[in-house]
Amino acid sequence: MARKREREHDSDTQMPQHKRQAIHAHASKSTAKPHGSQLPQLPPILDPSVARSAFTHAGTLSAQAPLSASYERLEFLGDSYLGFLAAQTVHARYPNFDPGKLSQARQLLVCNSTFARFSTQYNFNKRAQLPAEIRAQEGYRGKIWTKTMGDLFEAYVGAVITSDPDHGYATIDAWMSELWEPLLSSQVEADEINRNAKQELSIKIMTKGTKITYPDDGPVQKSSLKGRDVYSVKVCYTGLGYQDFWLGAGKGSSKAEAGYAAATKALQHPELPDIMAKKKEQDQTNAALKKKLEEEKEEQGGSTVAQYPQ
Repeated sequence: MARKREREHDSDTQMPQHKRQAIHAHASKSTAKPHGSQLPQLPPILDPSVARSAFTHAGTLSAQAPLSASYERLEFLGDSYLGFLAAQTVHARYPNFDPGKLSQARQLLVCNSTFARFSTQYNFNKRAQLPAEIRAQEGYRGKIWTKTMGDLFEAYVGAVITSDPDHGYATIDAWMSELWEPLLSSQVEADEINRNAKQELSIKIMTKGTKITYPDDGPVQKSSLKGRDVYSVKVCYTGLGYQDFWLGAGKGSSKAEAGYAAATKALQHPELPDIMAKKKEQDQTNAALKKKLEEEKEEQGGSTVAQYPQ
């Protein structure tokens, strides 16, 4: 990220370049993305002493231990930067949101439950040095445990930045962009989905001899944020000279939600006005034919059944 920032860092982050490169190479190997995982690769903490602090709760240390021995200062840095980054992300992504809605979108990204999920997915809970009373909360996943795991994630972010003053901010920017994307797509944009879109789309373009289908648009995937299934559906239109014409696609926590999202996108398709014009013309042709057949029926006194062009 091309931004100048004033940075403070401890003297223990100043090390020869060759040593930093060696640590980076070792850390990159140890943080490779697991096979089949949808999580982005975990960025390394380049300084081993900072890495130890990032996973050490103050409650496990003696009263004489220095402040830098626990993750509290790193948590402060990570929390502050993630708050700024989340605000910047939603501000850029949603130009039509008012401040209230921007705050709601930002809160989805930085709440404790979100960061706690990330910590668990990266196994931070297994690496952390925690007091026994907090460790005992792990099975309950209550507020204390969630808060601790959230703090741990913020501390990790602070540690990546502190251990790499030259590139740490850019590394975190790229990592969080990937981590947040499913949450932005599946939850924030859910507010923009029109749940009447399917009905509205049918009214606009359905007529005799046409059909709208909502086939799958790829296999069901797992959300990297909640571990839930994510469905992908597309909208296709056939008739009036079109054959399985793609109008849009969407994702959701169910096929119905994905269908709503796809139909919402379809209503914005640039070809839609042309399809609507053809549909109107076809409706007029059908109406004229029906009227003609009814008039012929009255004249003949027969039982002619109206036949519409397909």
